[in-house]
Amino acid sequence: MTKTILVKTNDPGHSALNLVVTGPVDRIAEILPPSVYLNGKAGDTLEAVVTITPSEKYAFTLLGLEKRNNSRMETSLIPPEKGGKTWRIKIKCLSDKAGDLYDELILKTDSPYLPSLGIRVSAVFLEKMKTN
Repeated sequence: MTKTILVKTNDPGHSALNLVVTGPVDRIAEILPPSVYLNGKAGDTLEAVVTITPSEKYAFTLLGLEKRNNSRMETSLIPPEKGGKTWRIKIKCLSDKAGDLYDELILKTDSPYLPSLGIRVSAVFLEKMKTN
């Protein structure tokens, strides 16, 4: 990974410098998709599944799931099947009227490297088309 940082100084000859930091980064888990964006019409049920697969080197267990904003989204945490390591989160959103729902799912882990992780979820419900 490479990151560039703008450093401002009081040196008249070098008032700004770019500091580049480069180094290897291990992936602790694969989260697919990393964020969830759902779209539909009022009255529709919108659903998605997120998978979380811990890396072999940094294996962890998910201890729980909370919603930061306490939205009306329904979520369920599904442990890996026997012999597997991939966790699943089922997400279900329902609204009878047009509007947006937003929340962040916070997953607690037993990992010292990643004690919690967040997944953003948004659902946009558009007006139902009126029929004559």
